Order: sequence, then structure tokens, then C-alpha cells
Amino acid sequence: MRPSFTGETLTGELARGRFPGIRKAMLDFVGAYLLDFETSAQRAGLTLAQARVLGFAAIKPSSMKELAEQFGCDPSNLTAKVDRLVALGLVERRTDPHDGRVKLIAATPEGVATSAALCHSRDWLAEVLGSLTPDEAQTIQTAFDLLVNRAPA
Repeated sequence: MRPSFTGETLTGELARGRFPGIRKAMLDFVGAYLLDFETSAQRAGLTLAQARVLGFAAIKPSSMKELAEQFGCDPSNLTAKVDRLVALGLVERRTDPHDGRVKLIAATPEGVATSAALCHSRDWLAEVLGSLTPDEAQTIQTAFDLLVNRAPA
């Protein structure tokens, strides 16, 4: 069993209210997942944010506006991250074939390989999910679907 992300238990005000056990479990899971992702990114010489930009660019070439929407920020906040990925040869700026005024951020072949390696380095989750019974896996899928589909937009 992995240790708690925070190493803490919810106490006081955090332990009150509705569903403290669920909140704690989510905190532990999301924390472990992000920490693992950040560690993988650092091994590849990237920050967590750079690895996320690379991941989106490896899925599909995207404009700075589209990337910023994924991050919930202004496009100008991503410029330095994209510049660094360009300097590393992991992404390139391409002219959008549908709108010559727009530049798309696209992963290079090396960027696609790096992004795939980052995903594979986090195979612990696949191993954990693979160890579940079909009913347990379905329970988790249902729970995530319920949370995501009811979350505010």
C-alpha cells in the first residue's frame, strides 16, 4: 500500500462536514498520482506543467488558446513552457492549415516518444487496476463517472 500523499489525517474542520473519508481518499489518490507524474517529469528533465503541455501536444496539435483552456489560464502563461519544449526539440510551432494566423503546438517524434515514456513510467496505476476484480473496477469507473458528470462546468 502506498503511503498517504500528505502523511496526515483529516482533523478538525477538515474532518467535519460531509464525506471526509471520500475527500481524504481522493486527496490521497490525486496527490499520489500528481506526485508520481511530477517525479516522472523531473526524470525526463521537465516540470510537471511542461510534461502536461507535451502530453496535450502529443495527443493533437493545439493552439495556445486551446492549451490554455486545458490549463484554465491565459495563453501568455504557457509561452515560456512551450518555448522550453521547443528548445528541447519536443514540440514545434506549425501554421494551422485552416487559419494561417494561428500557430499550432505539435509534438515532434521525440516529443511523442517522451510523452509515451512518461505514461509508461506511471504503469503502477494500470497494475493496480488490473489487480481488481471486474466488479471492483466497475465500481471505480461508476464512481468517477458520477463525480465527473456532476461536477460544475
